[in-house]
Amino acid sequence: EFPDGTRSLRLKRTMPVRLEPADEAKRIGTIAQDTRVSWTKLSRGKGCKQPWVQIVPRGWVCSDFVEPTTRVPVGVELPRLDREEVVPGTYGRITGDGASTYALPPPPGKDKNGKKKDARGDKKKGKPAPPPPDAGVPDAATELAGPVTSPDQLDAEPAAPEVPDPMLTGHPLLGSVTVRKYGEIAFGDVVYWKVSRGNEYVRKKSIYEHKPSTYQGTRLGDDTGLSLPLAFVWPRSKSATKVATHRKSRGGGTVRQVPSRTALGVVETFEVDGKPVAYRVGDAEWIDAAQVRLVTAAEPPPLVGEHERWFDVDLDTQVLVAYEGRLPVYATMVSTGKKDTPTETGVFRMWKKISETDMKGLSGEDPYSVATVPWTQFFSPERGLALHAAYWHDSFGTQKSHGCVNLAPQDARWLYFWSEPVVPAGWTMTAGVVEAPGSIVRVHSKDDPDPPFKGYAKTVQAARAGGGEP
Repeated sequence: EFPDGTRSLRLKRTMPVRLEPADEAKRIGTIAQDTRVSWTKLSRGKGCKQPWVQIVPRGWVCSDFVEPTTRVPVGVELPRLDREEVVPGTYGRITGDGASTYALPPPPGKDKNGKKKDARGDKKKGKPAPPPPDAGVPDAATELAGPVTSPDQLDAEPAAPEVPDPMLTGHPLLGSVTVRKYGEIAFGDVVYWKVSRGNEYVRKKSIYEHKPSTYQGTRLGDDTGLSLPLAFVWPRSKSATKVATHRKSRGGGTVRQVPSRTALGVVETFEVDGKPVAYRVGDAEWIDAAQVRLVTAAEPPPLVGEHERWFDVDLDTQVLVAYEGRLPVYATMVSTGKKDTPTETGVFRMWKKISETDMKGLSGEDPYSVATVPWTQFFSPERGLALHAAYWHDSFGTQKSHGCVNLAPQDARWLYFWSEPVVPAGWTMTAGVVEAPGSIVRVHSKDDPDPPFKGYAKTVQAARAGGGEP
């Protein structure tokens, strides 16, 4: 038991969360150091000297590494986002041919890894101790000159010496490489980005700084008054950024110019020969059907619960809709896989959600490396497919990815904290398991309109069909 007055448990280090009170149990999450959690009970189990602690909202942690406190439970949303930030950092793409990494030389007395050298080793080898640093002993000329008694005795102020560039060349950067900025240093006119938490730098002139997209889809329901069917404005001309609406279904004066990717509620359809020609999106306001992407309500996958949260991803329209049972709650435009790297169709379940993770694809003809991708939700461990923020482009609505479902940062954040398994404050990772599965992700196209269940979603579905709990 914990002392009287204990209100929370502080994690003394970053810790895994287990499904059961044993170190061999399934890992269902990770909690950051210094997070304070509340608990419900204790239990003895394998792999922990002290009892395991069942924490709120779920899972078990080993009490070997917790500290009772009288303070209230608290955690921070991860990744941390400063006010006015769209993504948690500054990122850039390597553009310079022949770009490479650099490293600062180790300080005196330390090896290349920054560890302190063993001074005794030099003594054993008979090496003399290094001379003490210059303590400012005056040279002969200064002594003879005596004290300064007139401004005429002062020389002009010497020019500042050039700062030599001490950086050591590391390894070349090959393929498409995106880095995160952790800091900046300069030697003369040469500026470097610090691109890791360790000793790794890249010259700033070799980096194009990304400007993350501020695009965001829309919530549906009472907050906005929008529901399905929905029309996302999508100009036929690639150079156009807006589409005009008109007072009549065919012709009529212009009502307004609507920016690309704006979501409009559809209240009526005008058809000719059974094909939609225009959609009414307001009182006496119509938009050309060829200038929008239409989104209609989708049937839930079999055995989805009445309020269960799930995703529908349409590869043809490049639109994602989030549902609670049959109720659509969010819709946005996405970027799925390009022609050479298409997104796999199927009905998956959310497998692992990570606050930030690096992404790499070093095989094939198009190697890439992307640093610290925020709000990442993996749904296919076999293929490494995920819903995640893409801070490096603003082409949502077009096929752009290596197979993942790219989301605008604000969409990625909202959906990350909405979907199952829910991410509590202070957690850096949470995982879906058969016993407590993550949200369904259905990816489909006109060529595969009713894809099969894949991954552990098949196991969950079989259990439900047999009357099991998952």
